[in-house]
Amino acid sequence: MRVLWVLTALLMFGQVQAETLRVGIESHDYMPYFRAQPGKPVEGYAVELLQRFAAEQNLQLELLPRPLNRLHHDLLNSENLDMIFPDNPQWSRDLKGDRRLHYSHAAINVVDASLVLHERLGLGLAAVKRLGTVRGFTPQAWDAELASGQVQLLEANDIAGLIRMALRGRIDAVYANAEVVRLQLQKMGEANDRLLADPALPLARTSYHLSTVNHPQLLERFNRFLEQHAGELAALRQRYGLACSASDLSEEQPACRAQSMAGTR
Repeated sequence: MRVLWVLTALLMFGQVQAETLRVGIESHDYMPYFRAQPGKPVEGYAVELLQRFAAEQNLQLELLPRPLNRLHHDLLNSENLDMIFPDNPQWSRDLKGDRRLHYSHAAINVVDASLVLHERLGLGLAAVKRLGTVRGFTPQAWDAELASGQVQLLEANDIAGLIRMALRGRIDAVYANAEVVRLQLQKMGEANDRLLADPALPLARTSYHLSTVNHPQLLERFNRFLEQHAGELAALRQRYGLACSASDLSEEQPACRAQSMAGTR
């Protein structure tokens, strides 16, 4: 009986000692990377990545969906969030101001492309007068054209609304991740190739990071986790349909070449 009490006490002590990690996540359906919407389970590759990290580090993970325009505000001006995901040093510079944020190594590498209706494929840059993106997203590949006024930017509240704008002809091109668009088209009952990435139009290789103001030491632990579990994470990307795709283009070790490492760590 005494042994049982000791084990119970140790388990309770471990639970009490577990540090809470509060991560703000964009309130969007951006599968296969993440989905965080009211009334729906939080899921996706990024979610499982963060859950695995928290479990290994004995952290109690709280994923807190926030509208895009509130993520940085809440991180910088309240004690409600420890980190946010996804983030990138190039995003939302106006909102960040001169505050110093710390960033993890790249957790996910992605390609944001310019997608057009199948029948508009190959028309070139001159055919794009209205570019669409999700409100709050940074269409960095189009900076020059937007700054010159050559292209007008129109925004939608979410990726599904953005796709509907393209299908109805309200915009000439969609700036988004091609994998996300493909899944959304399937959900909407549209053909996968209804919108296609046009190689003649601007694209940007970018990356998703964890960011924080006050917890850089947690980012160091996260960076080590990414390195130590590279093989397992490659296999996880493959399970979410990200292997050998745009998300692997800028990785030194794409998931399609790392499957054999999945069980080696």
